[in-house]
Amino acid sequence: MSDADRVPTDYVRAQLRGVDMLRVLDDEALDTIAARVQVTDHEPGSLLLAEGEEAAGLFLVLRGTASVEHDGVPVAVIGPGESIGEIALLDGLPRMADVRAQDDLRTGFLTSADFLDALESLPEVALELLIALAARFRLLEERLAEVEVELASHAGRTG
Repeated sequence: MSDADRVPTDYVRAQLRGVDMLRVLDDEALDTIAARVQVTDHEPGSLLLAEGEEAAGLFLVLRGTASVEHDGVPVAVIGPGESIGEIALLDGLPRMADVRAQDDLRTGFLTSADFLDALESLPEVALELLIALAARFRLLEERLAEVEVELASHAGRTG
């Protein structure tokens, strides 16, 4: 990537703010994290990550599009402002899908290690993230309960 193609920190910060888990962070915390993001260009067809491989961090799509496939089945196309691997920043569990560049793709990559180092230097950020994750978990529990009620209701009508 040439100097003319450098991605401004404020742009990377804005992309990080689009990641659900990081939305709660202030500009200072996001700037600390943005400084650790590695920008890379990918050619069309190149594999960014493979299903089952160890997760090492978060990808931010800065330019272009990528396809997401699970067990060889396309499940999504992601573009600028979207991310892959948010939870991988914390758990490092294997990837659940293949992600491949559809066209000229530029990504920002934040390693789990860099993210966790940033959290250690900003302990108040870790607390904000825990609160945000708890809220997200609660929302998922509520949605799951709604689906369970709907399924039970549907089963009652057909049975």
